[in-house]
Amino acid sequence: MAKTLIVVGSRRDGNSNYLATKIKEKLALKRVVSNIIVPGDQKIYVCTGCMDCDKKGVCDFKDDMIKNIKLIEDADYIIIITPTRWNLLSGDLKIFIDRLNPLYVKGTLKNKKLIAIAIGSSCSDEYSSSKALKSLTNFAESASLNVVLEEYFNNCLKYNDIEKQEEKLNKLLDKIDKLITS
Repeated sequence: MAKTLIVVGSRRDGNSNYLATKIKEKLALKRVVSNIIVPGDQKIYVCTGCMDCDKKGVCDFKDDMIKNIKLIEDADYIIIITPTRWNLLSGDLKIFIDRLNPLYVKGTLKNKKLIAIAIGSSCSDEYSSSKALKSLTNFAESASLNVVLEEYFNNCLKYNDIEKQEEKLNKLLDKIDKLITS
């Protein structure tokens, strides 16, 4: 059975966390093991660019990324959910991604399956969640991850506004279920 890691780029108890919980619940019905991590709630040091991980394949920092890296190594699917901030992914998620360099150096990320989801607070014409999604897919391309699904939501400013997009939400949950359990 596939193992899934859901990385939530928002520490708020809002739309991103709501979606992560819904995905985990949907997959649990098929007995898929899923873990949710919220980097913003963890002790993760900012990458200094020392490049020691390029030489050694591990980061010198001793923080929560040690267990996160183990979860990523064990995962068949990685689902990244980010809120859109100024057309970009969240700062917490950027710090997390930067710290994945040791996995890139070792080739551990190569061909892992990525589901990328961006959630925007405004309409698509204002502050586009598609650009945050593009940041995730650019990361995936650079890290040799295999993007198997991309999705974005707009108009999700208030807590659980994503629920108002029930049809789109359910279609996404069904797509994820089908991808991971078939």
